[in-house]
Amino acid sequence: MRDPYRELAPLYDLMAADTGIQAIYAEFQASIREALKSHHVGPRVVVDLACGTGNTTVPWVAGSRRTVIGVDRSEGMLRVARRKSARVRWVRQDLERLRLDMQADVVTCHFDALNHVLGADDLQRVFVNVARLLRPGGLFQFDLNTLYFLRWLSTSEKLFRVGPHAFTAYNAFDSKSGVATFHQLWFVKQGRLFRKVEVSVRERAFDDADIRLMLRAAGLRLERVTVQRRLNGRPVRKVYLAAKPR
Repeated sequence: MRDPYRELAPLYDLMAADTGIQAIYAEFQASIREALKSHHVGPRVVVDLACGTGNTTVPWVAGSRRTVIGVDRSEGMLRVARRKSARVRWVRQDLERLRLDMQADVVTCHFDALNHVLGADDLQRVFVNVARLLRPGGLFQFDLNTLYFLRWLSTSEKLFRVGPHAFTAYNAFDSKSGVATFHQLWFVKQGRLFRKVEVSVRERAFDDADIRLMLRAAGLRLERVTVQRRLNGRPVRKVYLAAKPR
């Protein structure tokens, strides 16, 4: 399978250094740690799905002896992640075929990674895999972009500067399929010249009712849905917390 992040991986953390993105990372951590405390779950084993370069994975290692596993299907992203921590067990797997030889107390999947799962049946398989991975009483936190946001993103093109590099972002939304295609055209500075890098990924939104039903079918219970970001007064990113019943 083609890895759309192969060439983006060395540049990813330059984007992630943005203060807005760093604030989202901090909110993810604060939210799941509060949930673990309120549900009386001690996170001995943590699995971070679609971990990318490990920005949401590595913080779990600090000051603990817990087992931390980062899972991603992009070898390019994992190559960057491995340089950040030898304490984390980095695993290359597709979420729809997830198989790990242990059970986890908490599973996370952040930065709209599950929006990249375009089929409802495929997302159901991911939830089943997570349910199999979790211990009874374990927690699953993930976030999703909303349909409103995917539509809104298709209304404009933007130019960004990231260090010495630049990229344009232009998106298209297919109202028939409900799938948004995100295009990035990078100009990566190399000496006096720039190398062109093209990245294209697709996302689909799912409504809360469908998410609840899919989680229930997988053996998980949706505990809460929190709006993390709004635009024009409407939710654009939501954070979901699910639990595996004891």
